[in-house]
Amino acid sequence: MFGETIFTIKGLNIEKNLNTLTKKFQIRDIVRIEKNLTKLTVDYRFHKAFKKEILKLGYEILEEKNRGFLPYFFKIFGNFGVIFAFLLATVLYIVQSPYIWQYEILGEENLSETEIVEFVKDNFSSNKHQIDTLEVENALYKNFEKISFVSCIIKGQTMIINLKERLMPSEMYGEFKPVYSKYDGKITAINIVSGTSVVKIGDYVEEGDILVQPYYLDSNGNLQQVEADASFTMEVYHTAEITHFDTRVEIVRTGESYVIDEIKLFGLTIYKNGNNINYSLNETEVEYENLVNNNLLPFKLKRTTVYELKEVTINESFEEVSEKIIAKTREKALENCVSYDTIIDEFYTLKHFTGATTVNYVVVEERVQ
Repeated sequence: MFGETIFTIKGLNIEKNLNTLTKKFQIRDIVRIEKNLTKLTVDYRFHKAFKKEILKLGYEILEEKNRGFLPYFFKIFGNFGVIFAFLLATVLYIVQSPYIWQYEILGEENLSETEIVEFVKDNFSSNKHQIDTLEVENALYKNFEKISFVSCIIKGQTMIINLKERLMPSEMYGEFKPVYSKYDGKITAINIVSGTSVVKIGDYVEEGDILVQPYYLDSNGNLQQVEADASFTMEVYHTAEITHFDTRVEIVRTGESYVIDEIKLFGLTIYKNGNNINYSLNETEVEYENLVNNNLLPFKLKRTTVYELKEVTINESFEEVSEKIIAKTREKALENCVSYDTIIDEFYTLKHFTGATTVNYVVVEERVQ
């Protein structure tokens, strides 16, 4: 298509090995010249791999001839690839070297790194020769009250901002937080280490609900703050639902398709072949392949396959596919389970409507937090 390599191979029993080789490579135009002499053609993109395989099998390659677009193209541009890449890299380096391309924030805990970077970008130039790092430090100190110290340096094309945040009262004296539920489910066991539980066994909770408060009442009835620490065993419910329609319209492939191949360089199409066919309904699949791995120029093959689609009316009662639909619903419900070993129960319900049936599957999992 874009290039091919013609090999003249010397050796016996070539027919036996060709059966194996044709499974790996597209071989065509096989000509038996003599008993131990064979000529054949392979795609240029795979000629190196094919050559390696032939030599590995013990055959002698008498002649190797390339022809087509790709061999000719790389023969012309191969010698200039290094020069072109070097010149391009030099130009790009000169153009972008005076600018800051990356910001690194160190020491932030409660402050937003994104907010600091956006502030610097909005108020200062990205050109290194037009930035006074002292002005950046003063502006950050004045505009962010949580900053107690800040320093700024430019290293290469990265601005590094090192800061220290002020200690807030809650951070100086400590702040105890409640224990929150990580899941939706039913509590089956409670182990309190410290704090006061606000739920009991058998309660249903939702993710984010408070389970343990960070305090306790002493013998005098006074409230004392402590770190909340506890573990809970819960029944967590994973549900999934699928509705099956007895009569439905589906879009399927007809089996007809066509392929469009493009060779691209830096995102630009330099070669294209293939015929466009106007399908009323279609879907496409696109694949990319590097043509030459060792060449500095990033040539890529973009292969677009266009499939023709059609609408098909399917009449299929739920009873005919019930096992399949139930299994599919179960698989969907199992997606959020940690492992099958933690499952303690599972069940499903069916709801029948006119022309439709809904399957609701529930998987019960035991989790500890």
